[in-house]
Amino acid sequence: MLWSVAWKNVWRNKKRSLVVIVAVTLGIISGVLLVGIMEGWVRQRLKDAINNEVSHIQIHNTGYLRNEEIDLSVENADQISKSIDTLRQLKGWVRRTKIIAMANTPWANTGIIVYGINPDDERKISDIPGKIVAGGGKYIDSQDQGSILISDKTAEILKLKQYIVTDSVISRLRALHIPDQLLLKLETLKDKRFRSPKDFKDALRKELVRKELDRFGVLIMDRALDYRIRNKVQVTISDLQGDPVQGIFRVCGIYKTTNTGFDQVSAFVNAPDLAALYGGNEILTHEIAIMLNDISDAGIVSEELRRMPGANTVDTWKELAPDAAMMNDFMIIYYFIFVGIIMLALAFGIINTMLMAVLERTKELGMLMAIGMNRRRVFGMIMLETVFITLVGAVFGMVMGWGIASVLGKTGIHFTGWGEGFEAIGFSSVVYPVVTPGFIAFTAAMVIVTAIISSVWPARKALKLNPVEALRTE
Repeated sequence: MLWSVAWKNVWRNKKRSLVVIVAVTLGIISGVLLVGIMEGWVRQRLKDAINNEVSHIQIHNTGYLRNEEIDLSVENADQISKSIDTLRQLKGWVRRTKIIAMANTPWANTGIIVYGINPDDERKISDIPGKIVAGGGKYIDSQDQGSILISDKTAEILKLKQYIVTDSVISRLRALHIPDQLLLKLETLKDKRFRSPKDFKDALRKELVRKELDRFGVLIMDRALDYRIRNKVQVTISDLQGDPVQGIFRVCGIYKTTNTGFDQVSAFVNAPDLAALYGGNEILTHEIAIMLNDISDAGIVSEELRRMPGANTVDTWKELAPDAAMMNDFMIIYYFIFVGIIMLALAFGIINTMLMAVLERTKELGMLMAIGMNRRRVFGMIMLETVFITLVGAVFGMVMGWGIASVLGKTGIHFTGWGEGFEAIGFSSVVYPVVTPGFIAFTAAMVIVTAIISSVWPARKALKLNPVEALRTE
């Protein structure tokens, strides 16, 4: 009976109750979307860090981690390789040569880390083969000697990424229904070569008005982009004797991940080609990268590998990508922070509404206590009313928030304007929100706790009423 009375009391003043319900609904929707975006970003960062950068486990010579000298290769690499092949949790693994180098073109130079790899094995554990940009050639092939795979960022630094407006570019823009008046303005830039995005943007600003640039600028830059595939890149490294040696490689492809920092320094060549450059009789192994079927097995497998002989260091993805590991481990804290702030703000509105309800029903509450309704039941009734009004809004909020997040999880939320900044710290400019059942359960628990806490003050106000004095209230 108490539950029924409490439910009916919620709807005695429909407008006031609906205001609170709408406020709770909007608060929960914003909380679900905010956490969904955060969850999506964390998962994306973790996935990209593992699949593009560090794998689940890596093995290095302990000295190499301090100095990165060419002769500090993994000790007992052959024996370790046999042990890795016996792992039941194994998905794939690779051996890599890793050398710090200087890359030069006739127009620019930059420092890079050259990875000597087996492309066929890399395809089994890395997503980089699928990150080749449109018009950016192809992934490195084991049969294609003297090829180098560089990133979009490295291509930009080495001036191998250029912008040029040609007849074919104008034709493609016309097919996209770009106004003819704008295309006529591009004629002044025709066949001119711009070796940086900044130079091309500056040239467009001189020819186009602000409205045209805002609307069509990105599209024009995308169509005018041209990579200098098969261009020569001179790579300078130190050989086994410490003497500088140089080799010429041709760019076979351009890749792009969500981490500009990784992209800027990472280039890939065939391991035999790199060995021929530093003069080794065998291919050196500076890094062994291991991918498992289940990320949760990384700790167990790393402990097994640490028992192998040799002065080597075995690191899991948590040591190799501490930023991604920290964010993944701290998601429950993010839940508390985001949802807690929203619940705290909503609590003041709920308390205010319930206090008004108690004050309006002073005479009624006095009468109920006068005819025998004990204080425990009065307290319970006020608490149930608060929980009901909060839960109604929360249910609507969670359902609507989950629905919106599900749609956005397929289409993605594009932060293109801030893409360069996000990618500088390893995050994609397109995020796909994720709402987990665990978060829904957590939010439901937080809502109930908030409702109970918010009901204490109004309920205590009701308990302090003197039945005789309350009955005299008009």
